[in-house]
Amino acid sequence: MGERSELPTHEPIEFVADLIDDLETAQPELRTVRDPGVVAELITAESRARLGAVLEHFGRTPVILLSGGVDSIHIAAVAVRLGYRPHAITVITDGQSDAVNATAAAAALGLPHTIVRLSLDEVVGLARAAVPRLGTAELWEVTAAIPMLAARRVLEEIGEVGAILTGGGADVILAGGCTLTAPLESEAARTELDELVRSEAAVNFRRERLVTHFYPALLEEFADRMVQPFQTVRWWRLAETFAPPALFGEHDGRSVDKLALRMACEAQLPAGAGHLAWAPKVAIQRSSGLMGVLAQAARSYAADLPGARTYTDPLTEDPEAVATRLYLEILRRS
Repeated sequence: MGERSELPTHEPIEFVADLIDDLETAQPELRTVRDPGVVAELITAESRARLGAVLEHFGRTPVILLSGGVDSIHIAAVAVRLGYRPHAITVITDGQSDAVNATAAAAALGLPHTIVRLSLDEVVGLARAAVPRLGTAELWEVTAAIPMLAARRVLEEIGEVGAILTGGGADVILAGGCTLTAPLESEAARTELDELVRSEAAVNFRRERLVTHFYPALLEEFADRMVQPFQTVRWWRLAETFAPPALFGEHDGRSVDKLALRMACEAQLPAGAGHLAWAPKVAIQRSSGLMGVLAQAARSYAADLPGARTYTDPLTEDPEAVATRLYLEILRRS
């Protein structure tokens, strides 16, 4: 195992799985730091070092893609603590209230904040634009692309854009959205956590993915400013020392993931805003309402097929029936 580099990098993204030969080799014995308070301090220190290097390097007006989840709120809070005032952008669909956390965080941190509310027609239009750009219609790639295309309009309005920050990568190294089956203090839990994190990193932290050119295809001239603060070799080497009790626990009687990150985030937020660090983990594709809007668009499309409403209505029938209708239409066309 190599040591962490001496200095934090200002590289936008490091493809850690390509840079570390033993990344997929199980090493649960490294996960020795159990105290979430200690890990929260380590997270804060590394976040400050990484963001300090990035923001100084890029200059101009930093941007934070603020989803309202703990990852992006933490990045925004640390940037403010460092003396920066990034422009926050939140992309959401009509009728969704999930921008509440993002709005509250931006207000608490004193950030200029642009909320982009997409109608159903706009979501479908952006999906149509994303598919040829990416060269795939894969669900998670396209729904991740839609907010990027929508945010790009705001980037063009801002003008002198510096680093474009996201919370991406935190879920991978900190097992966000995961649960462990073994007791947290057990050796089995250490092994389970280590295997989960390494398998996710092996898929997500490499250059050759399903869409290798994801950011250039969507952001073009802004692509080289897209920064994944958590995706570095230094972060990886630090995070692989975190034991299960530091990442999983309870808060106000509710089980939470990324425990130490949430504690670090709460400490960085102004008084009265700490509760924002404890929002449940939801993928942006769902929290923004994109999945729901595209599902509704699929129902509308199915409802317009010949004979579709003879027996049941695709606008109200169960999702399995809608999916089957669409597949049968594919068979008919082929």
